[in-house]
Amino acid sequence: MDATAVDPLVGRVLDRRYRIDSRIARGGMATVYVSHDLKLDRTVALKVMHPNLAQDDDFVRRFIHEAKSAAALSHPNIVSVFDQGTDGANVFLAMEYVPGRTLREVLSQRGRLGPREALVIMQPVLAALAVAHRAGLIHRDVKPENVLVMEDGRIKVTDFGLARAETASKQTKTGVLLGTVGYLAPEQVLSGTADARADVYAAGIMLFELLTGRQPYDGDTPLAVAYKHVNEVVPLPSSLLPGLPPQLDALVATATSHDPVRRPPDAGHFLGAVTETHRLLPTDIDQIMARSVPPGPAP
Repeated sequence: MDATAVDPLVGRVLDRRYRIDSRIARGGMATVYVSHDLKLDRTVALKVMHPNLAQDDDFVRRFIHEAKSAAALSHPNIVSVFDQGTDGANVFLAMEYVPGRTLREVLSQRGRLGPREALVIMQPVLAALAVAHRAGLIHRDVKPENVLVMEDGRIKVTDFGLARAETASKQTKTGVLLGTVGYLAPEQVLSGTADARADVYAAGIMLFELLTGRQPYDGDTPLAVAYKHVNEVVPLPSSLLPGLPPQLDALVATATSHDPVRRPPDAGHFLGAVTETHRLLPTDIDQIMARSVPPGPAP
């Protein structure tokens, strides 16, 4: 059965402005719909907080903070936030509608990417994060699901819903881990706090995944995976893909250092290293790796 057929919000108009046409995604915090802005006559993505969370004042404050922080970010590689509002029990954001696929969907189809192709994707992701870091904001949930690949190949980063001002990072409740476990920096696991270097760590894990087709750690429980980030060193991508240029190992190793001081201090610095590595790689490296290692997920 079509999920939109049984969704009570489909067909409704929120705030006398946004007509909800169909549901396109559902996450842990909210559901996203394709909607029509009746006032400006344009298609938007409407992100509506789950009803149970809408009753939690702390989550509502965090959700509203997303609107204020993300709306202040202006960059071609960031999904724009247009509006924030409430309609009865519904708390929502109106955002730029981006047709295309998530990077997770691309990886599911492709298995892994060639070295140059992986770096081409990482550059706009890091450019978007760099803008946030310069504004004092941390994404805190960098992962392929939050990277959108448009139909024309352009890249946009979305869901700054867990982004918080650096000065407010210590307000995270003890024991509460914000972000997706497979990409959490060790300091997030241990203390729940994060700065720009936590986003760099997550970007390093994502680069590892783009290159190898898998995350560095798995486990029987999310907690087991989280503590592998604390107790184990992220393996070099070349340990799974022999012949991978050592510069790519260096990028991943530096970004995922256990010691935040040893990582690039923010996404802008990591972007510089990624761009230089891309410039120095052989132009035919993707073809060479495709011939030496069959496509698909790494063994």
